[in-house]
Amino acid sequence: MENSVRKYRRDLHQIPELGFDVLKTKNYIVKVLQQYRCKITEVCGTGICAFFQSEQKQNQGGFMETVAFRSDMDALPIVEQTNAPYCSCHEGKMHACGHDGHMAMLLALAGELNERIESLSCNVLLIFQPAEETTGGAGDICATGILSDYSVKKIYGIHLWPMIKKHAIASRPGEFMAKSSEIDIEIRGKSAHCAEAEEGIDALWIGCRLLNDLYEMVQNELAKQAFCLLKFGKLTSGTVRNAISDRTELQGTLRCFDMETFHYVLKRMDEIAANYEQKYLCSITLKHTEGYPPVINDPNLFEESRKALQEFDFTIFEKPFMLAEDFSFYQQKVPGLFLFLGTGTSIPLHNNKFDFDEEILETGVQVYLKLLELERK
Repeated sequence: MENSVRKYRRDLHQIPELGFDVLKTKNYIVKVLQQYRCKITEVCGTGICAFFQSEQKQNQGGFMETVAFRSDMDALPIVEQTNAPYCSCHEGKMHACGHDGHMAMLLALAGELNERIESLSCNVLLIFQPAEETTGGAGDICATGILSDYSVKKIYGIHLWPMIKKHAIASRPGEFMAKSSEIDIEIRGKSAHCAEAEEGIDALWIGCRLLNDLYEMVQNELAKQAFCLLKFGKLTSGTVRNAISDRTELQGTLRCFDMETFHYVLKRMDEIAANYEQKYLCSITLKHTEGYPPVINDPNLFEESRKALQEFDFTIFEKPFMLAEDFSFYQQKVPGLFLFLGTGTSIPLHNNKFDFDEEILETGVQVYLKLLELERK
């Protein structure tokens, strides 16, 4: 396994592609899977599903449910600077989020499943999913109905994670990663020369006050356990230094772990904006995207998996992460568990120098195999 998983990772690392445009990656995966006794299905254009049917149950003439494992496929628009001999051959694109490792683990798992197909205690579906970094390809794959087509009863996913020990496994029950929504606010005022400021409606000043009030609303009105974050990273306003700005744009993100909190914050933002319009005679437009749902690990699946993985260095996080991940779409359909696999590196994800020791990928495959043993009970 060691040589194959390393080869898969390095081959895939050299051909990073973006979004759904992952044709070379798809073709590589299909070529590997065609060696094995599995049914290969293309989904959403460039996604791949490999179905391993248990011959044990098939020979007995019985029905068997399916356990799924998912890997993302897409890379990032980053110029790689690792100087590795297997660095990106596609200029301006890089596997800087570990998806090359995720795919390599699933391809290595496919080889293990092929060798054990006579003794598999359940059917297995491997999902290779494009567009995690862009539009949320998991939602598109779920919309095809493939989980119900193959009677998937649970799903697992592993993501490489720097900053925790190499080979360590980490997760938490319940809330794990946040629902993420993009927030855009436009404030329309009235321009005037600064010497005649009273003739204008200062959209920049209003935007600054609004930003402060929105932050205070979240801090004062939401319980600490709500795990809610509202932050704005961009404010654009004005044209010249001596004119009152008639237009301000705020761009930010809202992150939380339940729809009740999400809708409460949106409602309060609308109310505060309406109050500002009346008070300052401006107009305010608020827009938001639905974004990814929150990653909520099934508590029962987490607990039985934690017990099964006792031989690994397993860490339980105290708090959830405000990062988003489209694995959540699968969890809306079936119970799911998302895990982190430590790389033991200090360089973060989405960095042009991100790399890792490929030995950890073997650990990931062993974790998957251990989770499959739960189906023997």
